Amino acid sequence: MKLNSSLFRGEVTHERLGPTPHTFTYPATFFGFDLSEISQISNTVSLFGHNQFRPLAIHDSDYLHGNNTNIQEQLDKILPLRSTWTHTLLISSPKYFGYAFNPVNFHLQMEGLELLAVVAEVNNTFGDRHVYPLPKLFKSARHSWTARCPKDFHVSPFNNMDGEYRFTFRIETDEVFLGVDLYRDGVCVLKTWIQGKAKPLNNASIWRYALLHPFDTALNSMPRIIWQAAQLYYKKKLAVYQRPSPESSNTLIDRDQTPRKQLVI
Repeated sequence: MKLNSSLFRGEVTHERLGPTPHTFTYPATFFGFDLSEISQISNTVSLFGHNQFRPLAIHDSDYLHGNNTNIQEQLDKILPLRSTWTHTLLISSPKYFGYAFNPVNFHLQMEGLELLAVVAEVNNTFGDRHVYPLPKLFKSARHSWTARCPKDFHVSPFNNMDGEYRFTFRIETDEVFLGVDLYRDGVCVLKTWIQGKAKPLNNASIWRYALLHPFDTALNSMPRIIWQAAQLYYKKKLAVYQRPSPESSNTLIDRDQTPRKQLVI
């Protein structure tokens, strides 16, 4: 039986359009986990573990509310399950030898290749975690969907809290594209996306694309974030906005008040 889960090999891009242009692209290896298959993968792929130490591992406590509840059960409290959904695809990077930092995880509610709803889970470098539930998507093409919502969570110290996020999701049988653009007053000021081609999720592909390329994974997210921030601050002299105390009910983890009460919509 073919798994819905895959390893993806591609790239991640950030393109700041204003007030000072700044663009970077890095090669990226990331994963798409069908949440119903995680235990099966853990039992059959020796390099991967679920809630256990392996070279690559997924821990339920690293997602959403940050507790030991099954990820799908946590997700169902945020975006209640609909009868038409057949599976949830988690786009993320597992821990590599116990460490990973994922700036954003996408929980895709699927029916086959049809995307029905999304929860975008955002982690900032201050230790906060926030979700953007997207229960209604607009289908713009055969395999493409869009959504939008106001920004209400502090991520980059070089952006204030103003603006609207516009999401683009393209889901093919062997490729994904996930884009998040920031707009202010109808003008795009920041474009970000991750895209990749699917590879079978097995020991061979993990060795080839993940363990032999450790700096193309979430293992290197934090050093890259620090490096790019240094360029924006010291070289391009961008203004810095202090972290405000989170006020949205969609902020699941506040570093100053952990844990927050569970979000249910």
